[in-house]
Amino acid sequence: MFLRSRFGFSFLSPKSVFFAFVWAHLLFSIYAWIEQGVWFKYWAVASFGLGAAALYLLHLMLAFSREVGRQGKHDFYSGTSHLLLLPGFSQLRGNPRSELMVHLWVEPFLALTTAAMLRAFFTEHRLSTWLILVAVAMWLKEFINFWYGIRSEKKHEDIIEDAKEKMPGSGAAEVPLPAAGTRKPRAKRPPQIAEDEQAVKALEFRSAEVLRLMPPHSLEQAELNYRHLIKTVHPDPNNADAGATEKAATLNEAIEYFRRTLGG
Repeated sequence: MFLRSRFGFSFLSPKSVFFAFVWAHLLFSIYAWIEQGVWFKYWAVASFGLGAAALYLLHLMLAFSREVGRQGKHDFYSGTSHLLLLPGFSQLRGNPRSELMVHLWVEPFLALTTAAMLRAFFTEHRLSTWLILVAVAMWLKEFINFWYGIRSEKKHEDIIEDAKEKMPGSGAAEVPLPAAGTRKPRAKRPPQIAEDEQAVKALEFRSAEVLRLMPPHSLEQAELNYRHLIKTVHPDPNNADAGATEKAATLNEAIEYFRRTLGG
């Protein structure tokens, strides 16, 4: 909460966990304030928890207002690190590998450093122990995201390879046609209609290839793949990369095709 800003709506998916955290810290802080001598022992933990709860509720209201205004951005990074907003680090935004290093190593290190300073200079053992647990949890979470990304990329590559092998002209075994006389011959279509159908099929194939879809295509899978792929592009409006912007535009065109054709 203290290290990230501008959470997207996808970060708020496990609502019950965060709401439970907010409610638990609120009750604990009330108890520590009322009960004699308890606040003196746990003021640091209570203040830390109340601050995190207030930030979460603020992010929740901002994300909700953006969704109502149709301006919400669905992120897969659980927010933008404050470090990426600092001079000297801002150029790393939009680079998935650099952002991964910040999330996986730098942020947990900062939490461990803060815990060590609290323990060494302020003899605060309760909050420092909590921050050590937070640092470990942050690292594990980002490592799981990293591993999931690797497996997801491999899965999508396999889907594309399978789809290419099944497409006509790919060298895969062709399905044998029925024997002569078992079906009625088709009426020949006008050349223009045939060309239009080929263009539509080519557009569908290109869109499926961009979104790494394997037939039969579904809008749900297309949306899922789009959300996963667009985060790997992640163009930065303030420091836009031409290649990343072009890839994002290609992904947007592909998902719009399937929304138009499969959206009903």
